Amino acid sequence: MQADLYNLVPAIGEVNGDRSNYSYAMLQGEQREYGSCNMEIDDQKAEPPDDKFGDIARTYMYMESAYGRGVISGKNVKLFEAWNRMDPVDKWECERARLIEKIQGNRNMIVANACQEAGL
Repeated sequence: MQADLYNLVPAIGEVNGDRSNYSYAMLQGEQREYGSCNMEIDDQKAEPPDDKFGDIARTYMYMESAYGRGVISGKNVKLFEAWNRMDPVDKWECERARLIEKIQGNRNMIVANACQEAGL
């Protein structure tokens, strides 16, 4: 599960370390502790940049479908559903999924279906 390429993305080390294993959430205010990086971390909760909402949601949805229940906490189901709608797939996310499928040998049906629906 930890080595699943669909779950691995580049990250800024300081931000990744500060995020730790905190839950994702929508946070009030717009604190910017990381300069131009639109990431908020407060009270053991993290809000990623708006243009990553869907990417993160679809990653969690894939991990839940591939590895079973419990990957997405009950409190995050609705959040990730909303993020999936707020930030639809883009060309790069679809291409990335196709490349990973070639290397890893399995398809991320969450992203594949979204790409098909979007005509990407």
